[in-house]
Amino acid sequence: MRLCYDERNIKHRINGIVRANDFLSIYRADGYIRTVAAGINASAPANISIKGLSGSLDAVLLSAAFKLHPKDYVIVLQDREEASYFLNDLQNLLEREVLLFPMSYKRPYEFTETENANILMRAEVLNRLANKTGSEIIVTYPEALSEKVINKRSLASNTFTVKVKEKLDVNFLEDFLHTYDFEKTDFVYEAGQFAVRGGIIDVFSFAHELPYRIELFGDEVDSIRSFEPGSQLSVDSLDKVNIIPNVQTKLIQEERQSFLDFISPETRLWFKDFQLTGDLIEKSFEKVEATFEKIMKESGNTQIVSSPDQLFEPAY
Repeated sequence: MRLCYDERNIKHRINGIVRANDFLSIYRADGYIRTVAAGINASAPANISIKGLSGSLDAVLLSAAFKLHPKDYVIVLQDREEASYFLNDLQNLLEREVLLFPMSYKRPYEFTETENANILMRAEVLNRLANKTGSEIIVTYPEALSEKVINKRSLASNTFTVKVKEKLDVNFLEDFLHTYDFEKTDFVYEAGQFAVRGGIIDVFSFAHELPYRIELFGDEVDSIRSFEPGSQLSVDSLDKVNIIPNVQTKLIQEERQSFLDFISPETRLWFKDFQLTGDLIEKSFEKVEATFEKIMKESGNTQIVSSPDQLFEPAY
């Protein structure tokens, strides 16, 4: 399903201060929004265009629709800044986590200018989609959408899963981490590091914003917690974690696929402007091709990097 929206006036008066959930309940009861939500939830594929949502009403409508019929949502805004603001609106309205799927690079083919925080967020999104436990809301933008991702098979085969109450061979885990260029340190503070202190293993995976602390009782996993690296204080207790390497560098030679091929067929796609999204992806791909041609010329036509179609998507 694709849903596009522009500007229109839908007015509701709300007196006093209300909590986000109470605020959304007003919109969930609105006949117009219930009709839109039912269309979004329909099993038959359909394109729905909504015009005239002014201010933050696009985020309100989307949040109300999600509350009525929770599904996986991918929302495509026009650029990174707009995506970040929209994500913030959704998190405040829904009072739940919303994922951002950004572009890895500052500029295409500038591999030394990758954004580590962006790589982490992309890996976390892929991990969450590959190991789903509920509906996810993902916010992105055209340039990020055009950058291909590691295929599902490669992601699964390069993921190490640790579960509470299961046996864990510390030497095997260390070998796995060394193979994928994790750095052994005294304390972990950034992705790609791990530390071993007796029966305690700290690992900072490339698929979570916080490191994990794995505590063993003998050779069995007794507990897993995420923690703040600065304070060392625990944040959440977990039953299972997936340790994923840097999919942007270590697995760069793996076959890539479109992010849209990675998501479930049941996912609802929301576009702020569908035509503009296609135009921006096309413009982005043209820049990638120009950069690739420059690299080829400078290398004497020796292909030292993957071709544009292997790493990026043309316009849809």
